[in-house]
Amino acid sequence: MTRHFLKLNDAKTELIVFKSRFDVRTSTACQLKIGNDTITPTSTIRNLGLYMDTTLSMDSKISHMSTIIIFQLRQIGQLRKYLDKMSTERLVHAVISSRLDYGNSLLFGLPSTSIKRLHRLQNTAARIIAQSPRSVHITPNLKSLHWLAVQYRIQYKLLCLTFQAVKFDLPVYLSQILHQSSLPRPTRSQHQHRLDIPRSRTSTYGDRALSRCGPSLWNGLPTDIRSLQSLDTFKKHLKTHLSLSYFN
Repeated sequence: MTRHFLKLNDAKTELIVFKSRFDVRTSTACQLKIGNDTITPTSTIRNLGLYMDTTLSMDSKISHMSTIIIFQLRQIGQLRKYLDKMSTERLVHAVISSRLDYGNSLLFGLPSTSIKRLHRLQNTAARIIAQSPRSVHITPNLKSLHWLAVQYRIQYKLLCLTFQAVKFDLPVYLSQILHQSSLPRPTRSQHQHRLDIPRSRTSTYGDRALSRCGPSLWNGLPTDIRSLQSLDTFKKHLKTHLSLSYFN
């Protein structure tokens, strides 16, 4: 920190100990001494606007984000009669979609009950844009808006990160944990741009790491998408592929 001219702020420093939800032991014995302040572990911290808890269940993040989005949806709903469809869609993209997408890669591997909470908010936003009642099925509205469901938006984000790490080595710390599959002898699949999938000890945490979920999602893509070299072209084909997977 001295090298980068950084200094810890005693009043804003927080400490958290990540552990399994099956571990009932407390973490009060772990403390930090910064200046004249003693920092004790807390159950929830905020980092770059994202809330994380000790078991990485992301319930705090989802609850906090849901509270803000519900308030904003009510505000947009009150203004809807004064706006046309295009203006409403732009407003929802700027206010709602941006919040759903921010840090959503951390939500990969969570139980479906957690993801459904965000999916219901997305459906409400689509209903406001289309001015459709609750009795109308929401899928046609999502399709007309070209929106991916929340779980596919998470996959989209992870695959874009994987593409940049594999093709451009950006960022370096991600490219270093992703490795091309190496085969002991030449095979017909050696030019399919597949990645090694490392083993994980736990499905709850290990399978959520980018080093594992990234290659797993990447290898599931068609070969023609994995072989693309342009990020813009990759995003276009990826969204089409995920849309077909969801709506079909």
